[in-house]
This record gives sequence, C-alpha cells and structure tokens, in this order.
Amino acid sequence: MSHCIFCGDRSGAFTTREHILPESLGGGDWAVLPDGLYCNVCQNHFGSEIEQQALGDYPFSFLRVFLGIPTKKRKAPWFSSWEGIIRASLQPGTFGFDPAPPFEEATFNRRKTQIRLLAQPMKPDMICRFLLKMGIEVVASDKPDDVFHSKFDNTRKYALTGDKSVPWWYIQQERIDEASHLITQGVS
Repeated sequence: MSHCIFCGDRSGAFTTREHILPESLGGGDWAVLPDGLYCNVCQNHFGSEIEQQALGDYPFSFLRVFLGIPTKKRKAPWFSSWEGIIRASLQPGTFGFDPAPPFEEATFNRRKTQIRLLAQPMKPDMICRFLLKMGIEVVASDKPDDVFHSKFDNTRKYALTGDKSVPWWYIQQERIDEASHLITQGVS
C-alpha cells in the first residue's frame, strides 16, 4: 500500500520514480526509492522547488561541472558567475569558460589575470533541505517502516515546507586537496 514519506498521503498518485541520489549527481537505477513511498505531488514539489535550486548552487553546481556529470537530459551542466559562464565538457576536469563582457575587457587590457569563483552557497537553506530530503529517502530505502516514526517529523516538515519548528544547521567542511585530486585524477 502506498504511503508518502513526506506528506503522509495514501490516496494520491504514486507513479513517478524518485532517485535518492539525483541523476544529475550521478544517481542511477541503483539509487531509486522503492515504489509507493513518494507521491507525485511531493516529487514535483521537491524537483522544482528545492532540488533544482540546490543543484544549481555551490557545491553541487561546481561538482557537476568539474566532474562532468551530465544533467538528467544528458546535457553538459553549467553555472554562471559574475565573471562569466563555466560549462562542463562531460570529461572530468575539462571545462569551458564564456567570459562576461567586463571580464573579457579587463583580461584584454591586462587588468585581470585570474578567474575567481565564489565557493559559497547562495541558498544554504535549500542545500540543507535537499540534504535532509535525501536523508529521509535513505531511511525509507533501508527501513521503510521506520521512516514514519515521529522522530523524523521535524525533518520531514522542514525538508518539505521550509518551516522550522526546531533549529537546523548546515555546516560545510571542504578538503581542497582531495577535491582537486578527484577533479584531475578521477575516482579511484
């Protein structure tokens, strides 16, 4: 019997496939949530309202471009900075740069010699909600009955609606040397 892990609906449509790790981050058939745990309404809401914003923000946008992970439609990902547009080539570590006119002019006049990209989430709330959504889905995939326990109610509520009844923290730690190795050498 179908039962949505986020809104609790039991009677709506449950026809979409939900990837715990999105396809645009490399998730395949191995990352699909079992049928009947995710209603179409929640899937559409998360896809258009939360996941899209999180994947377009740092760190996911950088990972997708620099690792050459194609979009769900198998296209090369890209992201925009104030200096221009960075485009993936679908080969890890190889990407293109379309400079913004002011950057191009400054480079031509030798006032600018480096590209600097802001390595900071612009929408940390969406990143946090996206990560919590994936966490709930992992629990649902591993132990479908446990995911409905009340201890997950605040997580479900915040991930779905953004309404905080308890404080949520999003802390990010980076290991630049490991990220650089991953981008230049690939996964080993």
